[in-house]
Amino acid sequence: MPASIRHIVESTLATYLSTQTGLTSVTFLTGDSAVTQTLPKAVVLCDSARPPASLQEGEGNYDCSVRITLFSNADDTTLADHRARCAALVGNMRDLTSIKAAFVSGGDATCYDVSILSEDEGIDERSWATSFAFSVWTCLAP
Repeated sequence: MPASIRHIVESTLATYLSTQTGLTSVTFLTGDSAVTQTLPKAVVLCDSARPPASLQEGEGNYDCSVRITLFSNADDTTLADHRARCAALVGNMRDLTSIKAAFVSGGDATCYDVSILSEDEGIDERSWATSFAFSVWTCLAP
């Protein structure tokens, strides 16, 4: 059974981000991961995938709502270090050429564009938690 676009997007972005400078110490997990979680971590979750209003439905095109939440232990790191990881995450999510290449190497879908929609920061149970919302435009491979 082929993977859904939501699983493809989560997996591709988690794998891509885990190898980027400034993020190699972060464990990247997908929304359905059952891995024991340690900090620092980031959870890549594709909340929804819907055909773009401007394109014909059924053609394999999707506007994916992706949330990436980055957690750092407030006892083991400073807010400055956490924000440096956040800056690295956003910088790599703005590197459309590299993201497109990550999707090409996976072979399951193509990525056309990524835009950041919001960034929210807080503290949760002694961890810094910053949540980013992205719109990721993709097309399933035929």
